[in-house]
Amino acid sequence: MTNESSKQNSPDPESHNSLRHSGESNKSNISSDNDLNKHQDKADKDSKKFISGSNNTNGNNQPIELDDMNINVPTNATADTNSSPIARRGGSMSDLPPIFSSNDVSASSRTFSGWSSKKETNIKVPQNSLKSEATGTSTRDEAENYNFRSTWIPKLQRELFENPNTLKNQRDKQRETNYRRTLEREKEGIAPLASILEELKVSDQGLTSAEAQKRMEEMGPNKIPDVKRYPILEFLYFMWNPLSWTMEIAAIVSIALLDWVDFMLICILLLMNATIGFIEEHTAGNAVEALKNSLISSVRVLRDGEWKMMPSPDIVPGDVIMLKIGAVIPADCRIIEAEQVKIDQSSLTGESLPVTKKVGDECYSGSSMKQGEAKCVVTATGINTFFGRAAHLVQETEGHGHLQIILRNIGLFCICFIVVWVIAELFVDFFGYNGHCHGVGDGNCDPLNNALVLLVGGIPIAMPTVLSVTMAIGATQLSKKKAIVSRLSCIEELAAMDILCSDKTGTLTLNILTVDQPICFGGATAEDIIFHSFLACSEGEDQDAIDKAITNYTHENYPNLDYNGYKIDKHYPFNPEIKKTMGLVTCPDGRVIKTAKGAPQIILNESSNLKQVGDEVSKEIMNLADRGYRAIGISVATNAPDFDNWTFEGLIPLFDPPRHDTEETIKRALEMGVSVKMITGDQLAIAKETARRLGMGGNLFTIPFLENNDLGVSEGEVIEMADGFAEMWPEHKFKVVEELQKRKHVVGMTGDGVNDAPALKKAQIGIAVADATDAARSVSDIVLTSAGLSVIIDAIISSRKIFQRMRNYVIYSVAATVRICTTFGILTIAWNFHFPTIATVIIAILNDGTMLTISKDRVKARNEPDEWNLVEVFVMAISYGFYLVASTIVYFAIIHHTTWFEDTFNLRHLGYNNIRGLIYLQVSISGLATIFVSRSQGFSYFERPGFLVIFAFIMSQVIATFLGVYGLNSYPGENGGINGFSMQGCGWGWAVTTWIWCFLWYIPMDFIKLGLTYAFRGKITPINPDALRKIAKLFGKELPKDYSFSITSRNYGKHAAVHVDENDPKLAIANRLAEAASQHK
Repeated sequence: MTNESSKQNSPDPESHNSLRHSGESNKSNISSDNDLNKHQDKADKDSKKFISGSNNTNGNNQPIELDDMNINVPTNATADTNSSPIARRGGSMSDLPPIFSSNDVSASSRTFSGWSSKKETNIKVPQNSLKSEATGTSTRDEAENYNFRSTWIPKLQRELFENPNTLKNQRDKQRETNYRRTLEREKEGIAPLASILEELKVSDQGLTSAEAQKRMEEMGPNKIPDVKRYPILEFLYFMWNPLSWTMEIAAIVSIALLDWVDFMLICILLLMNATIGFIEEHTAGNAVEALKNSLISSVRVLRDGEWKMMPSPDIVPGDVIMLKIGAVIPADCRIIEAEQVKIDQSSLTGESLPVTKKVGDECYSGSSMKQGEAKCVVTATGINTFFGRAAHLVQETEGHGHLQIILRNIGLFCICFIVVWVIAELFVDFFGYNGHCHGVGDGNCDPLNNALVLLVGGIPIAMPTVLSVTMAIGATQLSKKKAIVSRLSCIEELAAMDILCSDKTGTLTLNILTVDQPICFGGATAEDIIFHSFLACSEGEDQDAIDKAITNYTHENYPNLDYNGYKIDKHYPFNPEIKKTMGLVTCPDGRVIKTAKGAPQIILNESSNLKQVGDEVSKEIMNLADRGYRAIGISVATNAPDFDNWTFEGLIPLFDPPRHDTEETIKRALEMGVSVKMITGDQLAIAKETARRLGMGGNLFTIPFLENNDLGVSEGEVIEMADGFAEMWPEHKFKVVEELQKRKHVVGMTGDGVNDAPALKKAQIGIAVADATDAARSVSDIVLTSAGLSVIIDAIISSRKIFQRMRNYVIYSVAATVRICTTFGILTIAWNFHFPTIATVIIAILNDGTMLTISKDRVKARNEPDEWNLVEVFVMAISYGFYLVASTIVYFAIIHHTTWFEDTFNLRHLGYNNIRGLIYLQVSISGLATIFVSRSQGFSYFERPGFLVIFAFIMSQVIATFLGVYGLNSYPGENGGINGFSMQGCGWGWAVTTWIWCFLWYIPMDFIKLGLTYAFRGKITPINPDALRKIAKLFGKELPKDYSFSITSRNYGKHAAVHVDENDPKLAIANRLAEAASQHK
């Protein structure tokens, strides 16, 4: 966008003033209620410690008019921020992902400062800082008084369970505040560039290493200091959720009953859960945070007269840096030299369009380079940047809040289920059995004691801890697969992904460009073409793949060229709007020429010899594309200074071979129910040739063709059925992702450049491939550290295993709630059978301790996408729960009403107090054994759990068995309470009988699971394929590695792209689509 067009899009002065004043009136509470803004104003003044020359004039000492500003109105300035129930990642393509703590802004700031050290808690300011003009206090005092956004919410808990709408509203308000501040700053005017350089005591040649070290000692590194954390409050936060509240209510009831033993055990249960959660989360969170050190961004810095690549935290005010397209600006800067620069500030201010910048303009830390190249001088770093910490608040990745919704719904179900049974039990106790409360203590209020049993035994208090720790441990496992997670909740979305839109270059191919023999036109020689293309390449360590390939080819094949005689006066970086790069060159004879390389059609259409060579060039381009070659066009202009007479010289063929493992990986993806669609900016013919070599299918199209197709179907349906797309622009990629999401697909998108950022943000799972730009990484949910599609497939498998662990635990915990409440509710209502609260507390302690091991369980990933289906979860859990209720009620009824066990097995007769020990043992064994059913996909005895799970189960049940055999030494007391009950042991004979009873009732649970799975999913695999092969081997038979025994229904295959019903009307559409693709050139 030019400055003129920017002015046309800018509102007039009156509209600016009205916008600002209306924003101040409507949002007056933003700055007044937000301490951050107050301290940020102080940080703005801190930024003047090196630069104090801000004034109300422009570079010519003339007042700046408001209509001269290049400003876009924020898109959310008038939007209703509460309109969406679930917030997607917000901001724009420069949003930065967090590290498991939306509080820890230093850790979440990859591009500002890399990853901070926990030891650094203070802002370093110059020793000779002047006093603030507004407050009269020193900047050091301001730094010490700065609000470090202290927090008491644990890192993983906040990211996974914080209300995303609340966070989104906070960010939107902060963006509006930031936008208003930019208006005010531009109205005030900024100091001329010359005075800035003078105050920084630097030239356009940068700093020396010694001076930079001195400034580093004075200013500190370019990073935001750590937030102040309160470990004790973080620990207590694990006891601050609806599930814990219910348990805390039970503790209060215990106090009212003067039941100190139960009160202490409930407190122990709460503290144990909080302690394990705090330690595990701290350990797992720190482990994942440490893995992200490899993602520190680097910037090209001019030090000691040489350009060097340096980590962003190492730059200081006065450094001269070079910013290219795709970079996220690491600090506040002023532009010294600029070439067609556009900067995206939307993540900071909400502006809808990139802002054009020119020499002397400010660039704010955290915005991203959308176009062009700029040489800048750093004016402020770290906390002293214009937006400072506020930039981090609005750039943190926003999640969907899936786990929050799941936890809320499951917790609500459990609490409601408990409340219903408590009310029913109290009603029957008071009115059916004439129960009364005779004071407090020593069982004087049996109805409340019975209610306490349901409250304590039915709450899955460990659920938030288990889910968050499982996610964190899963993230560390993904990192070992070369996939670093930026947003924890994307793990469950990756498990549900059924379409992957994959970039071709670097993902499906090697991204190693090979230059072939150039094709000459119009009398040019191969040497001319190669050398002119070399003169249009950028210099330095940050060359792109094409520049590197051409530079290496030129030096290797033409070592005797006069490289020193030709001086590149100016390099014009790649511009995605015109799709070419150029070089302004002074020849040895003094002539000045311009060379260009870029998209061959664009280079050709701008050439004066188009009519002479146009048809021949177009034919060669198609021939190269049919062979899988990518071509770039080369032209030269010699008519200085206008350079409007371009001569097309030739084509340079480039070849990027497919990866050797890509074809096999795509087959694996299809087997897992994930359809891979190629999305590339290359020509259609090249895309088709690459797809043919990889076996991806030939239904590839361009978006213009789809928009005007005559297939008689909607554009979205064609996009859904296509195998890929070519000649894609950023808006096309965004449209493909959006259309697929409208058709209820969970879409993953890979990308590496700034132009991929919109689609990466739109997709449920944005994946930045290896060597992606900072702009692409900043909006991605997953950053790959190894190239290729196989890394993504490994990540999908790992995420499905993580999801399985979470799902298994959720089903178990809901089933346990149903089982405990219904069992003891029926026993109380039907038989007036009272159960001691201490027994249910012990069950909860043992079971929750065992369940924490589920985060490291050995599971097998499903071969189809996994997603939360709460109907399936609740139906399965309720079915298991009622089945377990039946096992206990039948057992109790036989023992209570008959002597069958005594007569058959010669066991002693049990009284009520002994039966309590027996029921405790039966409930403990059968309840905890449910996890083995919920964790397996087929028959559970063919799928071995992890050793930690087995060990925890054995230890807990050994303790439970001894308690059942020997009881609680007659506690709560033989004569305690109205009915005088206690829990006594049942003896070893009854304990063995109970174990056998539980085992017999356990076997049919697998059939219940398989039946429900078949009803919901349409497919079951009764026997694990690995176990099946081992069984066959015992009988001397070898089964194929991919052999499996499955039972499927006629409706199975909704996710799998390979399953097509012959009678499906979509088959006819697919045939027409294939025919159209074969004719589409």
